[in-house]
Amino acid sequence: MKHILITTIATMELVGGAAKQKEFDASNKIEGHDLKIFYTDKTAKASDISIHKDSETDEVFTPLFNGKNLQGWVTVGPADAFIVRDSAIFSTGAGPYPSWLRSEQEYENFVLRFEYKTEGWYEGGVLLHAPLDGPGSKLGLKLHLRHEQKAYGLRSPGAIYDAAAPRSIANLPSGQWNYCEIKCDWPDLRVTLNDELIHDISMDTEAAFKHRLRRGFIGIQNIGCRASFRNIQIRKLPNREQIWQPLFQSGMAGMLEKGHSDWHMEEEVLTGQGKDGVAVTKAEFSSPFELQVWVKTIVNGNGGVLFNGGHGRLEVQCFNAPDSTNPTGSFYNIAPAKRLLSRDQEWFLLQIFNRGSTAEVLVNGESVSHARDLKPPYRGSIGFQHHTPGGSIQYRAARIRAIE
Repeated sequence: MKHILITTIATMELVGGAAKQKEFDASNKIEGHDLKIFYTDKTAKASDISIHKDSETDEVFTPLFNGKNLQGWVTVGPADAFIVRDSAIFSTGAGPYPSWLRSEQEYENFVLRFEYKTEGWYEGGVLLHAPLDGPGSKLGLKLHLRHEQKAYGLRSPGAIYDAAAPRSIANLPSGQWNYCEIKCDWPDLRVTLNDELIHDISMDTEAAFKHRLRRGFIGIQNIGCRASFRNIQIRKLPNREQIWQPLFQSGMAGMLEKGHSDWHMEEEVLTGQGKDGVAVTKAEFSSPFELQVWVKTIVNGNGGVLFNGGHGRLEVQCFNAPDSTNPTGSFYNIAPAKRLLSRDQEWFLLQIFNRGSTAEVLVNGESVSHARDLKPPYRGSIGFQHHTPGGSIQYRAARIRAIE
């Protein structure tokens, strides 16, 4: 696809230095090219009018932003962090981190097109596959945006934040509109910025990408800086992710209660209260598998996720105390977590990769512990532990799938 920026066209007339829109047919041709207008603002300067040519005439894109208001978007954080200004979404820089604007829908594979313009000194980005909770740049992907044209490795303008440096520095200086296209079609990720290919990644073979969430929200990040975003459009591509088996859809009918805790389930949130106890799935599962579950503890709360059966049963600890022996993500009494990446009273994501004799835990998208030389059996139920007398713990949207 070619991005063409023009100063005047036959269907525009200049009135006092501004462009006034006349009737325009998207099938018109300029220099023999089929063109479509993605942005028309009757009060815009002529130099701000952007026209894009589709490489494939059958591509159908859906606008994510109507140019008038934030319909179709959800503000996460302060309400004044994002407004509509000059027919663009404007990040005001208001409010503390984390703050972002997300799409109403989740997406897996897609082609996303948008324009952005930074204002003065700027850092921020566009989030892909971002979840409702946790760090979107670690669990999903973040296209890192900056005001300057300087390389910073994995944090350069145009980088996939902390995962992949861009092939080149392609962004324009602050105050100028940039055009970006992102094609996410697992396992391929291609990013073009101002007609330069800056990423062409096979995510399934790259360690920094292969465990990222493959479905989530599209978002605009606010970390205290100002920028405008317009012409945001998307074309959905076929989903390819392997089907997950949810563990909580049957409610407590799919669980057995052991111990003395009080357990209840509502909208795929399992809550344990009272004394010690475990809620265990009636179904059993064999390795290799990946298990994902969101967890939230009270202050100084303690619990864990258990898998495998018999004497080889393993516990992944949930205990957000920085100076503890086995903080969150530890294989209890086997392999302590290297660092603590979760906090009490906030949802965090546990990803457990069980490969029989070896296992690995990720917390909020980062690997924290490995267990090796594990003994069989490599099969059993999945348990969710409550271990704080008088307290509570919550587990949300647990799901499991076979892996190679």
